[in-house]
Amino acid sequence: MLNKTLDFSKLLLTGNEAIALGGAKAGVYTAVGYPGTPSSEILPYLSKLNSGAIVNWSINEKTALEIAIGTSIGYKRAMFTTKHVGLNVASDPLMTLALTGVRGGLVVVTADDPGMHSSQNEQDNRLYSKFAKIPMFEPSDSQECLDFTSKAFDVSEDFDTPVILRTVTRISHSRSVAVFSGKFPSDTERKNTENTYKKDIEKFVMVPVYARKRHKAALERLKRLIDFSNGSGLNSVEYNDKEFGIITSGISYQYAKEIAPFASFLKLSFSYPLPDLLIKDFVKNVKNIVIIEELEPFIQNETASLGIELKGKEYFPQDGEFNPDIVLSGLKKAGFFKGKKTADKEKNAGKDMRTNISLSNPLPPRFPALCSGCPHTSVFYALKKLKVPVMGDIGCYTLGALPPLNAMDSCISMGLAFGAAQGLSITKSSHKKTVGIMGDSTFFHSGITSLIDAKYNNAKFTAVILDNSTTAMTGGQDHPGTGKNLSFNQSVSTKIDIKKIIEGIGIDEIYAIDPYDYNETFKTLKKALDSNNLNVVITGRPCVLYPKKIDTGKKFKISDGCTGCDLCMQTGCPSIRLPYGKTGAANPVPFIDSSCIGCSICRDICVFNFIEEIP
Repeated sequence: MLNKTLDFSKLLLTGNEAIALGGAKAGVYTAVGYPGTPSSEILPYLSKLNSGAIVNWSINEKTALEIAIGTSIGYKRAMFTTKHVGLNVASDPLMTLALTGVRGGLVVVTADDPGMHSSQNEQDNRLYSKFAKIPMFEPSDSQECLDFTSKAFDVSEDFDTPVILRTVTRISHSRSVAVFSGKFPSDTERKNTENTYKKDIEKFVMVPVYARKRHKAALERLKRLIDFSNGSGLNSVEYNDKEFGIITSGISYQYAKEIAPFASFLKLSFSYPLPDLLIKDFVKNVKNIVIIEELEPFIQNETASLGIELKGKEYFPQDGEFNPDIVLSGLKKAGFFKGKKTADKEKNAGKDMRTNISLSNPLPPRFPALCSGCPHTSVFYALKKLKVPVMGDIGCYTLGALPPLNAMDSCISMGLAFGAAQGLSITKSSHKKTVGIMGDSTFFHSGITSLIDAKYNNAKFTAVILDNSTTAMTGGQDHPGTGKNLSFNQSVSTKIDIKKIIEGIGIDEIYAIDPYDYNETFKTLKKALDSNNLNVVITGRPCVLYPKKIDTGKKFKISDGCTGCDLCMQTGCPSIRLPYGKTGAANPVPFIDSSCIGCSICRDICVFNFIEEIP
């Protein structure tokens, strides 16, 4: 734990850590969220700061924001963290919160994922700010993450509004220096420490008669926020060569500054609502201006609404993550390096860029794979052999869709599996029973309701819950099934029993399996699929990585006589490998390397008994 009094002059922080520190500095009372890359590290770091904040994971993003709203109504500051798609889940309360406003400051941290490093889409959550008519900050480094998070609470309270703080993957995970010295506020020192709860029905009860008034108030608030955006000093102008100008925000500013330091810049840190007067003044003083922004033409469209037509997406892609090379290419298209005056600067701009390395032996492409000993492997291998349609979900088990397992048919949104399985089964387009599959954390997040719906509507499919006792994909966070939470990692009452929830729904046919026993796994799944009932299969093996790496102590080898039939390779286990550079043999014989954790799945699958335990 860090002390409440911090006497550091400089800290090397990721953007996520800096956001946590900024929340602590601002006296956040409650911080809640659901883990999702690239936002996952904010709450764990805040929980270690010993700032006095109540820090917890919630069952899903909607519930987390609702907890934050309740905290705000109680005059305390609250922070809600999520990845970009998580804000979709929380959008229902967010859109109405934009009308009610707040009491204690409320900051919504959304971490977008351009390039989809760990996401199913790359939506641009700047659009939520405009959609909800609420202000937005966009930091470009860790110092701004710290400062803007703290400032966002002030803006929230001063303007009676929730505030969005938007980052992207490179801001969330990159480290840079942030200066912080001082102490965290005590409870009595925190802003808005009024404790006496008061009714305010016209503000917080959004029946139509009151909601209409609040909508008008939100529109008036937006006008005041435009004035603030122009005069706050958060948006900055850097005049250099007025022949060339760039309007940008967030991480795009860093790329543009690296490639074209000679240009004049309008950096939008308080990027919604846009500072109309600053933009008009910048356009008046600079000749050739382009807009550099990842994903949607948000700034470009907003600027056009002011009657100022500037180019941006004509030179830069609307998909994927930017990097210095992409920015350089776009600026070249925009004519930023034409003529003798800028030719030398183009040359200098390229000096610091990475040199392209040509490999004489390029590495072969490799699909991502489940970990060695992952308890999900046997389930997906069995489903592949059973040749049934499988509606999948969001998690590391999504890798079960990839070769060589090829055992999942869909992955669209979190909690989709059971609803999609019900819908597909209704169509009778498959002569085989449908499977819906999701992890334990996803089941708590949004799977329970769809399973209730399936029971209520007399659906006929097999629901598989892969219970590995953690939220594995995002780094091993706890959930209601683990009995622990972030507040000093202590037990938080009895953990929630998945089987009892299913029994409470009224589903009688429930199977529990050990996925390390492949033969039993296959038999149980076949039995469940042969049944014409709605039934549930629950696996029961912990993740091999979280909370600590597992090794059973056993090791296996492929014995002499193996003919290279390829059965064991079809599990996709990274520990089973072909000899490097081996050519000529029609059926090369694989080997099991030292990363094997001894799960024994491959031994069960080898029908020729050529895999044996090493004594």
